[in-house]
Amino acid sequence: MSEKRRLISNTLANGAAQFTAMASSFVFMPMLIRSFGLTEFGLYLLATSIAAYASLVDFGVGTSLIKNVAERAATRDDHALGKYVSTSLAFYIAAGLLVAGLLTGLAFMSGSLFNVTTDGARLLRNMLLVVALTSIWTWPATTGGLVLAGLQRYTLSATTAIVAALANVGVAVAVLVMHEGPLALVIGQSAVGAVASGVNILLAKRAIGDVRVHPGDADFDVLKDIISFSWVIFVLQICTVIIYQQTDRIVLGVFLGASAITLYESAGKMQGLVTQISQFATSAVLPFATQLDAEGRSSALQTLFLRGTKYVMALVLPVVLALMILARPIITQWLGPSFASQSLAAQVLLSYQLLGVSVVVGEHILASRGHAKRRLFNSIFVVTLGNLVLSILLVQKIGILGVVIGTTVPWLVDFPWRLRVALTEVDVSLRSWLQAAAGPVYLSLIATATVAVTCGLSPLSQSLWGLALTMILAVGASWATLITFAMTPIEKAELRGLATQTLSRFSGNH
Repeated sequence: MSEKRRLISNTLANGAAQFTAMASSFVFMPMLIRSFGLTEFGLYLLATSIAAYASLVDFGVGTSLIKNVAERAATRDDHALGKYVSTSLAFYIAAGLLVAGLLTGLAFMSGSLFNVTTDGARLLRNMLLVVALTSIWTWPATTGGLVLAGLQRYTLSATTAIVAALANVGVAVAVLVMHEGPLALVIGQSAVGAVASGVNILLAKRAIGDVRVHPGDADFDVLKDIISFSWVIFVLQICTVIIYQQTDRIVLGVFLGASAITLYESAGKMQGLVTQISQFATSAVLPFATQLDAEGRSSALQTLFLRGTKYVMALVLPVVLALMILARPIITQWLGPSFASQSLAAQVLLSYQLLGVSVVVGEHILASRGHAKRRLFNSIFVVTLGNLVLSILLVQKIGILGVVIGTTVPWLVDFPWRLRVALTEVDVSLRSWLQAAAGPVYLSLIATATVAVTCGLSPLSQSLWGLALTMILAVGASWATLITFAMTPIEKAELRGLATQTLSRFSGNH
C-alpha cells in the first residue's frame, strides 16, 4: 500500500471509530440525564474526569512507544522493537497498580473533596472503585493498541473501537431499559473496555509476528530512552488534561456541585465534538511523520504540514463556525429549554478552535521529531496556570461561564507562540502558510456563516432534523467554495482519490 493511501486509510479507520462513539454519546446524553437526573449524571461526569486525571500516570510513555515502534518498524530492527514493547509493558503493569491505588484512595476521600451529599459521595466512591479495579488490567492491555498505532495498523484497532462503541450502546440501552443508575453504566463500560483492550493485545501479537514481548525482558536503559522523550509529552499531557474540560468539571464539582457539571456538559460536549473531529483528522500523522523524519525526507514533511493543515482546517472549521452560530437552537432542541442558557458558554468554548485547529498538524510533526519541549514554557505558565487561576477566580463570580472563560483566554493568548513554533519546525514562512493553507479556508467560512445565519432564522431551526440539515448545508457550502476556488489540480486529484477510496472501503471493494 502506498504511503498516501495508508495515511488516508488509517485516518478513515480512526474516523469511523470516533464517529461511532461520538454519535452514541450525543444520542444518549439527553436520555441519561432524564433517567439519572442532573445530579447523578453530573457525578458520572465527575468520575470520568477523575479517571482522566489518572491517565497522567502514563507519563507520556504511550506517545513515546508509538514513535519508537514506528522508528523500529521503519528500520526493521525486530530486536529493538521487542525491547521497547516489553519495557513499556512492564511500565504499564506498574502504572495500572499505581492508578488502582490512587483511585481507591480518592474514592474514600470524595465526600470531603467535592460539594456532594452523603448519597452522592457514596455513588462517586463506588464508581471510582470500579474504575480502580479494572485499571489493573486495562493499563497493561493498553500496550496492544499503542503497538498497532506505531505499526500504522489503525484499521485493526479502529475495528475493535467500533465494536466496543456499539457494545457501549448496548450497555446504555440496558441501563435505560432496566432503570439502573450511573454505577451500572460504569460497570458495563469498564467491562467493554477491558474486553476491547484484550482484543487489541491479540491483534498486536499477530501484527508483530515472531518478535518476543515479555515484561521480564524490560531493559532499564531502554526505559531511560523512552522517558527522555516522554517526559516532555507528559508535561504537555498535564496541560491538555487541565485545559480540555477535566479541570472545568472538577472546579465546578468543588465550588458549585454536580448539577453544574451537567449544565456545563451541554457546552463541553460541543467542544468535545470538535476536538474529536480534529483528533480523527490528525490521528495517523504522528507515526507517518516519524517515518518521514527517520528517512530524512524534510520536503515531504513540509508538504505534509501545509496540505495536512489545509485539509484539517477545511474539515473542522466549518463545523466550528456553524456550531457557534447555531449553538442556542441546537442546545434547546437537543437537551431542552433549561439548558439554553449555556449557549454563550458553548460559543466561548468553541471560539478558540477557530485558531487552534490550524496548528495541530504542526504539533504532531513537532512531537514526531522529539522537539515538543519547545512548547513547554508557554504550556505550563501561560495555558495551564492561567487556566487554573482564572477558572478558580471566575467560577466564584460568574459561575459556569467563569470556568469557560478561564479555559479559553489562556489558549487565545498562547496561540501566536504555538503558530510560530509550528512554522519554524518545518521551515515554512507565515506568508506561505497563509497562502497555501489557512487563508483559503478562512475565506471559505463566509459561505458557512451565510448559510448558517440564513437557515438559523428559518423554520429549520425549530427541530433537530432541520438543524442537522442546516449544519450539512453550511459545512457543504464551505467545502464547495474551497474546492471551486482554492484547490490546486493536485489537491483536487487527491480529493477524488480520497472519495474513491472511501466509497471503496464502504462498499467492501479493496
